[in-house]
Amino acid sequence: MMTDTMQVWSSFQTSPEVPKTSMSSLELDGYLTGIIVTPQAAPILPSKWIAALWGESEPVFEDKAQIEVVLGAVMTRYNGLLRDIDRALERMEADRIVEYRPLFLEGDEKPRHDAVRSWARGLWKAMELAPQAWQVLLEDQRTKIIFEPFVGFFEIGMLEPHEYPDDIDERLDEDAALIPRMILILRKLARIREAAGHPGAAVRAQRTKIGRNDPCPCGSGKKYKRCCALA
Repeated sequence: MMTDTMQVWSSFQTSPEVPKTSMSSLELDGYLTGIIVTPQAAPILPSKWIAALWGESEPVFEDKAQIEVVLGAVMTRYNGLLRDIDRALERMEADRIVEYRPLFLEGDEKPRHDAVRSWARGLWKAMELAPQAWQVLLEDQRTKIIFEPFVGFFEIGMLEPHEYPDDIDERLDEDAALIPRMILILRKLARIREAAGHPGAAVRAQRTKIGRNDPCPCGSGKKYKRCCALA
């Protein structure tokens, strides 16, 4: 079920003064998730990511009160996602249970591929705000495997239907099921980068550093050196 804050955003999207390039609710959820898990020392500032919410144009607000309501809802959603992702990461590290559920997941049913694709578009837009940080992740043999479940949802929009692999639905189902876990791993990496970039956070860095003999943060139960470190 869509949260109240997302309902505010969805309602605002129906206004004729809102650019058609602005994000849908699913895109917004993916976008804010991407902002939170971007693996770099300094977080992306709201002054930068809020400006990208509307695409190439800006909406015409009715008054200051509407600005406060809409942007307040976005910030509330951002803070809620940050809290939920961090709590889910702690649960995964403690119990190897992934309880985090992005907006494209409803109940226990498999998500619609078009819903995941909309969410992934938002994630991609967040990545475009910090391309260097993501490039480092993709070029590192130890971490690029984390990104693989997202790739199919990025690429499928660039293919013609006759170019789809015969097992495309099965592949996308598997990828969608892995995305919640990978979000948490990305958040862990972001926290490691943040701690490394701030000398005063040395204790936090020690707490979040992944050792080769530690359990893999993906929750597989294997040691890191025999799991994601092999990628």
